[in-house]
Parts: sequence; C-alpha cells; structure tokens
Amino acid sequence: MTSYESVPELILDVSSAVTDELRDITWVTDAQVVGVSRDHGGRVEVFLVGVELRPTSKTVGDAIEFRTWHREGAASFEANRLLLPALGHFDQVAAFICTELLRNGADTVLSLAFTKTEPIVELAIERLRMSNEVVLGLAGELLMLDALCRRADDENVAQAVESWDGWRKSSRDFVWGSTGVEVKTTTRSTSSHLVQGVHQVELNDGEDGGVPEDRLYLVSIGLQATATGGNSFSIPQLVVRIIERMEATGCGGDVLKFLSRTSEYGVESGGGYDHNTMSEDPIYGTSFQTSFFRAYDMSDEAVEILRRDDIAVRHHVDVSSVRFRIDLPVTARTDNPVSGANQVAEAVFGSPA
Repeated sequence: MTSYESVPELILDVSSAVTDELRDITWVTDAQVVGVSRDHGGRVEVFLVGVELRPTSKTVGDAIEFRTWHREGAASFEANRLLLPALGHFDQVAAFICTELLRNGADTVLSLAFTKTEPIVELAIERLRMSNEVVLGLAGELLMLDALCRRADDENVAQAVESWDGWRKSSRDFVWGSTGVEVKTTTRSTSSHLVQGVHQVELNDGEDGGVPEDRLYLVSIGLQATATGGNSFSIPQLVVRIIERMEATGCGGDVLKFLSRTSEYGVESGGGYDHNTMSEDPIYGTSFQTSFFRAYDMSDEAVEILRRDDIAVRHHVDVSSVRFRIDLPVTARTDNPVSGANQVAEAVFGSPA
C-alpha cells in the first residue's frame, strides 16, 4: 500500500507541462490508474484513468474533466483530470487525495473508490478555494495600500495606512475622508467580480453607522500568478515595501499595528498572514503581475449595474440577501474608470481626508 509520506516527494519532482496540450504524468502506483502532473501554469493535476466519473458534488464536478489526454512520446489515453485551485503550492493536498483514493481501492475499482473519497475531495477543494480567495484578496488590498503610500505626501503616509479597513469585516476596504474604496481582485482577464450586496457598489448614507460618502470607487485589480523577477511581486514583498515607506516617513511606530492587521485578514476563512513567521510560506509567496488596475466611479449612471432601487420595487425580496456578478467595461465613459495604480491613488486623494 502506498503511504502518504512517499507521495509528496513524488509530486514535488513533477515539473510543469511544456504546453497546454501535452502532459508528463507521474504514476503513483504501477497500476497507472492514479497519476499526478502539473499544467502549463504549474497547477497540480490528479489524473484518474478509467471510466468517466460523475461527481455528486458541484464543487468537485466543476474541478473535474474527462477527455482524451496526450503525452509526449507515449500513447494518448482517456482519463478524469482533477485540477486543484490555482494559487499557492498544494502538493500535500494532492498527495492526501491520491492516498485516500488508493486506500479506498482506486487501483481495483476506480468508480467505487471515487465515491468513497469524493466528500474528502470536496472539503479539500473548498478549503483551497477559500485560501485562494484570501491570498488574492489580501494581495489586491495591499497593492492598493502600497499605491496610496507611494503617492501620499510624507506627512500623510500614516493616514494612508490608517485608511485601510479591509483587514476586518467592515463596510469599506478603504476610507479616505468622504471617499469610500471597495477593492475587488480577480485572476480573470476582465473586470468581472462577485458583489456581496448592493452596499458594496452604492454610496454609504451613514445610516448604518458608517462614514457618509460623497464618492465611491470600486477598484478592479487583475492579477496573474507568474514567475518571480521582473515586475512581479508577492504579499511579503508588498508588506516590506509598505513598512519601508512607513519607516522612511517617520511613522515606523505604527508598523506593529499594521502587521497585526495583516495577520487578521481573512482569519474567518482560515487565512491570516503573519509576516514574521510566514514570509517564506509558499502559499503567500506566490508571485503576481498586474494585468489591470482600474477605479470605477460607482455613482456614474454609465456603470449599468443592479442598484438598491431596482430590487426594492420587488417587495417580496430582501435587499440585503441579493448577491450578483458584475462585468464592468474597460471604458464606461472617457474619464471612467481611472486606470493605473498611481492614477487611482491620486483620484482617491482628490478628496481631503
């Protein structure tokens, strides 16, 4: 029986595919039913050779694909490919899934083993997905904070750092005077984001205890995982850049408070980045490049999204329960959105703190 301890080492040695089509698969056992690979982007794949599997879980169903796969210098084969989420290095999770499948008899009857293992696979994918969302969200908000710190006058850097409120559950990610900033980060090629309620895309009137707003920017940030070097950055690097800016402008005394806040980001979802102990953690060490950085003025009628009044006319719908996806255009008007990190920071500073 293959032990868990041997599988992570096997996966560690698997290199990324040279192209999107060809795979170099490492089989976990000689039966060649359960195999591991990495796609062109480095994501871990678990291959299950045999009949098409039909998951009962939507989460697992979205992550699995059955088709013909091709190998360089070897015959093509039909298999189910389980693709793990994109960010970070999840070798241990893939190893755990492989081990459980084999323990449940995948080499003998794959479909039965998969049925027994599917609940574990679902939990693993959900946990990885939440971790991804935390990493991506923190990267986007720190990128916004870094831009604010760089563009702020030296005497306003401390206030810029203090404007970050997204480290906890709050009505806005950033508050600068009467300007609210909601940051949405995606790995998609467009400004497509899930909105957790109309309060995220409408001015705060102050009735819920928040700061009344005159302006609201939805900052849409596109990030792509990439190799280190060049214009890439990671969460630890952003934290260091912000700290260096704080220390250079006389507010180094607030660094510990800033680090405490980064450690609280996403704790309810299993996150929390402790810079002192986790700067070498491969999950938080993912390198990104920015594909776009846009700030949409959400009071502009040219931004055609669902508004509170659109829902309120449906008297039997609880407005606070509505969640939806927005697909924002590259250009709503000539001056909306503002594009570029520096330009966005300057637009936010257009309102006095």
